[in-house]
Amino acid sequence: MGIEHRWSSRKDINMDVNLYYPPIGMINGQTRNISLEGMFVAVKGVRIPPQARLEISFTAETQGRPVEHRLPAYVVHQSDGGVGLMLQHVGYREFDALRYMLNAA
Repeated sequence: MGIEHRWSSRKDINMDVNLYYPPIGMINGQTRNISLEGMFVAVKGVRIPPQARLEISFTAETQGRPVEHRLPAYVVHQSDGGVGLMLQHVGYREFDALRYMLNAA
């Protein structure tokens, strides 16, 4: 189990996301909780090892229209139910989308 450093609280948010993990390809998942630093994503039938680097893709409304966002992340911990992810190098547009989702929840 890795060490997590959370600076903001997590909120329970269920949202469909895609994880792109090169050894496997595209994996469908659903968030269980999200913060500005990371999220837990439930995935079925797939094991992604701790420290694996991947990309999260999700769609959020921006000014009334859907916009796809992609965030680089790595796996902090893994369980039978899914993976705990820490976000890396989040851009301003993605940060705003995450903040919007957290405030809307």
